[in-house]
Amino acid sequence: MKRRSITLLISLLCAASTAAVAQSDQFKAGTYSAAKQGIGGDVTVTLEVDANGTVNKASIDAPSETPEVGGEAAQELAKTMTDKKTINVDGVSGATMTSGAVHDAAQEAYEKARLH
Repeated sequence: MKRRSITLLISLLCAASTAAVAQSDQFKAGTYSAAKQGIGGDVTVTLEVDANGTVNKASIDAPSETPEVGGEAAQELAKTMTDKKTINVDGVSGATMTSGAVHDAAQEAYEKARLH
């Protein structure tokens, strides 16, 4: 009897954790933004996310970053995110601080779209 109770408890815990994981993959379509500190100031990432979690458009505002380094990196990262429809993109060599700020802000904005 004790063994059945333990087996039942484990089964229920597995089912509950599976339901929690499935729920975390749901999104609310909309536009979400977040800002993080870059090398010269705030870097703001704005994402248009659909109900499937696909990034339909990414824009990055980095007005205080060095135009020819961080500014160009921000434009490149926004284009890559939009083209690949994801926030999971590689940073830009030579613009480590800006790339890191973009990555962190994109993660935060994307998490805002996720239903909890």
